[in-house]
Amino acid sequence: MRSERTPVARRFQAVLVFLILGALAGFWHNRSMANGKPDVLAVILRTVIAPPARILGGFSRWCSVQTGWLFHGRTLARENTEMHARIAQLEGDNIRLHEAEINYNRLRLDLGFIQSAHFRPLSADVIWRRPDPKFDTITLSRGSSDGIHVNSVVITRNGLVGKVTELTPTTCSVLMLTDQNSGAGARVQRADSRATGVCKGDNSHLLTVLYLPNDADIKIGDILVTSGLGGIFPAGIALGTVTEVKEDEGNLLKRAKVKPAVDFDKLEEVYILP
Repeated sequence: MRSERTPVARRFQAVLVFLILGALAGFWHNRSMANGKPDVLAVILRTVIAPPARILGGFSRWCSVQTGWLFHGRTLARENTEMHARIAQLEGDNIRLHEAEINYNRLRLDLGFIQSAHFRPLSADVIWRRPDPKFDTITLSRGSSDGIHVNSVVITRNGLVGKVTELTPTTCSVLMLTDQNSGAGARVQRADSRATGVCKGDNSHLLTVLYLPNDADIKIGDILVTSGLGGIFPAGIALGTVTEVKEDEGNLLKRAKVKPAVDFDKLEEVYILP
């Protein structure tokens, strides 16, 4: 029995010795501090323990830097995924805001055009374009129920688009000025010229002015507007700018190439004269 109790008693003795030494050290420390004297034991301990503690602390920080990604990899991957999703969302918002800004500026210019006009055109959206190189036609979001009729004139703030050729109650088809079957009376806007001809399309990006007299005063850079002849298109609507002038065979007539005032490939909204 004595042999079994001896190790337990020794362990309690060791604990008791440490407690007594700790109490004595605390008493010594408090007494030294009360007398305004440095605790020699604390100074010795700090002096001995500080260097290895500093080394161990530096080594621990280095290990954390080198191996931290092993423990935070999943967190970083999740944050990276969330960041990419946020960037994609911001890019989408930026595109939508830019599109809204473009539409705002376009409509602001259109509003100024409508307010300065002597007529009140009806706005319409381009909802379809015929995918046929031989026909330049578009379909608009207005029809007979809106007061539109065949030969109603279609314009933008930049110039003439064409005329209505077909109708439904809610839509209409427009033969654009660039179509080979189109035609509009044209006049040089320059005051000292006023030469007239017929502006026609050929399903390309340029217009052609035909039936110009050989002595017609027309030159590169001249602005062409509708002449009002023919009874469909009102006078004074912009057609385009002359880019080339040449004589027909026989030197009896001239013809001119014209860059349209309207960009027919970028039509989104137009105006109809009922």
